[in-house]
Amino acid sequence: HAKIQPTHQDTMLTASTNTLRTKLNLQRSISIAQRSMTVLSKQSAEEYKQQNYSARMERTGRPVSPHVTIYSFPVTALSSITIRITGVALSGIFAGLGTAELVSSGAALDIMQYIGSTSVVAYPAKFAVAFPLVYHYLGGMRHLVWDHFPDKLNNVDVPKASIGLFGASLVLGTGACFL
Repeated sequence: HAKIQPTHQDTMLTASTNTLRTKLNLQRSISIAQRSMTVLSKQSAEEYKQQNYSARMERTGRPVSPHVTIYSFPVTALSSITIRITGVALSGIFAGLGTAELVSSGAALDIMQYIGSTSVVAYPAKFAVAFPLVYHYLGGMRHLVWDHFPDKLNNVDVPKASIGLFGASLVLGTGACFL
């Protein structure tokens, strides 16, 4: 087998490649040395637990990622969140009344009579029940429509349906307060 001798160009290319690698490794070493490193010890773990998130992020010098509050939620997302909140609110209201009735027979009726006789509390209390009830019910109806007519579930109609749901619930909930 004949041995191939490297040319002058091959030698120069190898030398420049090695020089570039050395510079890159040096830069990498410097950037690693400049970063604060986490030392894993019991003492550092205890200190880490005592600091709050903001203080830790400030110490690193890195920007904190944006918080949810800077984003504008689409009306569809707000509508979905509101359906969940109204469901939880209704569960809480009815569970509270049910518990009151179980604890003392006639307590739920007494609570309702007290709320109805206090004019300052009556309308807000009625709205606090009427709006979640109407909103949650109409939101369920909207989903039934989407289940039976999937062509209505598109990027144009869904935001319109969400705005309509908010508006109709507000009007019907407010109207229910005067019954």
